[in-house]
Amino acid sequence: MGVPELKNKIQLQLELADERVLRIVSSVFDNYLNEIVSCDSKGNAITLLEYHNKVEEGLEDVKYKRVTSKEKLEIEMKDWDNE
Repeated sequence: MGVPELKNKIQLQLELADERVLRIVSSVFDNYLNEIVSCDSKGNAITLLEYHNKVEEGLEDVKYKRVTSKEKLEIEMKDWDNE
């Protein structure tokens, strides 16, 4: 069973689920999204939800051209040595 079929199956099962099952499923998702998956540049833990949010922010930055070119970054980095 592939991912689309599995998602469809779960959606159908959720439609028939009682409150107890829905609370269990909600708890599983809460735990999954709050799982530590990485660390930021300062060593602080990042949850899966925070990671996904950071990825979305990055994609928005690219979409709206809020990025620095490699060339501009290299020039900026040279100034870092003088600080």
